[in-house]
Parts: sequence; structure tokens; C-alpha cells
Amino acid sequence: MKVNAVLTTLVLSGNEIMAEGAKALAEALKVNSVLTTLELSWNNIGAEGAAAIAEALKVNSVLTTLELSGNSIMDEGAAALADGLKVNGVLTFLKCVAKISSN
Repeated sequence: MKVNAVLTTLVLSGNEIMAEGAKALAEALKVNSVLTTLELSWNNIGAEGAAAIAEALKVNSVLTTLELSGNSIMDEGAAALADGLKVNGVLTFLKCVAKISSN
């Protein structure tokens, strides 16, 4: 993704990329100037992966849609995302729905 100049949407939902995969994607997001939609739902990125994505949001100026549902980002990851969004002026859609137990 670091050298791709035409990919605008990347959907990796349900691929178990975990925190390490999220970190790699976050590094690519920091320099990517065309990706506008990233869907990472159900990848178990956890708080650590969410924090990496949050850091990328601070410098990415084109990503407008980010889906992180079902990633167990917990309070720590949510706080990191909130911090990243403080300086991001372009993200218009963030989806982070948690799985809710019926018990």
C-alpha cells in the first residue's frame, strides 16, 4: 500500500490481521495519499492495533471512512482513536460496533 497510487478502497474484514497487521497498515496509511476507505472489522486488532491506526489518523489527510467493528479495541483503543481524531480533519465515517452478548 505504501507505493500504490490508485487503490482507494481496501476491505480486509474478517482476516484476523491482529495488532501486527494493523500496525503495518497504519504505517502505510501515514504516507498513502489515495486510500479513502479502510474496512478492518472483525480482525482482532485490539487496543494496540487501534492505537496504531489512531496515530496514522493524525497525519493521514485522505481517509474518510474507517470501519473497526468487532475488534476488541476496549477503552484504551477507543481513547487512542479519540485522540487521533482530534487532529484529523477528513475522517467523516468511523464505525466501531462491539459484539453485544445476549447473556
